[in-house]
Amino acid sequence: MKNPAKLTLLRIAAAFGMMSAAACETGSIYGSGGGGVNFAVGSTLAASLSGRDVEALYPAFVSAMEAGRAGAPVAWRGPNASGEVTPGRYLVGNLRSDPQATLPLGAPISLADPMEIELGLHALTANSNVRAGPSLEARVLEQLPAGTGVDAVGKVAGKPWMLVALDGQIRGYIHESLMIKAPGAELMLAGGPMRRPHPCRAFEQTLSVGGRTDRWSGVACERGAGWRVEPAPENAPTRLF
Repeated sequence: MKNPAKLTLLRIAAAFGMMSAAACETGSIYGSGGGGVNFAVGSTLAASLSGRDVEALYPAFVSAMEAGRAGAPVAWRGPNASGEVTPGRYLVGNLRSDPQATLPLGAPISLADPMEIELGLHALTANSNVRAGPSLEARVLEQLPAGTGVDAVGKVAGKPWMLVALDGQIRGYIHESLMIKAPGAELMLAGGPMRRPHPCRAFEQTLSVGGRTDRWSGVACERGAGWRVEPAPENAPTRLF
């Protein structure tokens, strides 16, 4: 098992078809060891799976989350059940005060460092490189022009780098010397507590067992102990079928 403190998005880089280009920024892969987790949680048929069916679903689900191409189903079959796991967009969790909140991820990046979260809106003071990791050696993902407003969703602990989002999507890291608090936001309080970001991913599943079929969607995150399906939001509609 890899050290949870070093979990990153290397497999996400592979899914984007850029594993070799991103390897130097993303470090070691995040792990998914163990087994016995019923990834059909959220389905009305989850309780109908046998232990061997759960074991058959497990590697398909993990493979879909770590290396699956978005929209491409990964099929599995157990002794009494079968289904498909269709991975969706990449997300990052644990960067908001709500522990269940996630943010969409626009490109493969490193998530190896703890961060001070929720530092508010900032404005770029110069044309700024957005990088895949908190280092001048990290790959440049894009350049944002001076004056662009960004949401500083995290400041890397002990390093002068901000993880920024634009239009609600995480874009990468910008050196803090290239940004200032957005006009009108200078008197905001300092950022929130220190958090370690978690790789997450949306998914859809189809499950067939005993002549019945269910289809549902959800989000799974790797919080340091293997992939787990996130609880449904409290305001989610109740499924009646």
